[in-house]
Amino acid sequence: MEHRRAFVTVADGTRLAAQLWLPDERPAPVVIEALPYRMDDLTSAYASEYERLCEEGGFAVCRLDIRGTGSSEGIATDEYTAAELDDIYQVIAWLAEQEWSNGRVGMYGTSWSGFNSLQVACLRPAGAPRDRADLRLR
Repeated sequence: MEHRRAFVTVADGTRLAAQLWLPDERPAPVVIEALPYRMDDLTSAYASEYERLCEEGGFAVCRLDIRGTGSSEGIATDEYTAAELDDIYQVIAWLAEQEWSNGRVGMYGTSWSGFNSLQVACLRPAGAPRDRADLRLR
């Protein structure tokens, strides 16, 4: 398993901070959790969950600090803004295009990340599962 930091630049030039856990077997399906709760300190304890998803599940995992939070640039103005959802939509497209990705990207989470997962799913971004059979991500 490889662990790395990345910045994803979205259309307006804002750089969003991500941590990636990449399985040894690649290309791999990707899962993303997008939260405002600073990944470098406040929720750093979540890393063991991401490692488990990577090692046991074979997923590439992306933990994203949403716009204006943690190590991401920009200003957080409210919960679940159109800008937040558009940012995540763009990050999903970026994840789907990476050489270590098989092009299939899913979101997950509880509370904040659960709500933005559902909202982004309604936008049907490229790389997201298209039908019930695709929900297996493999």
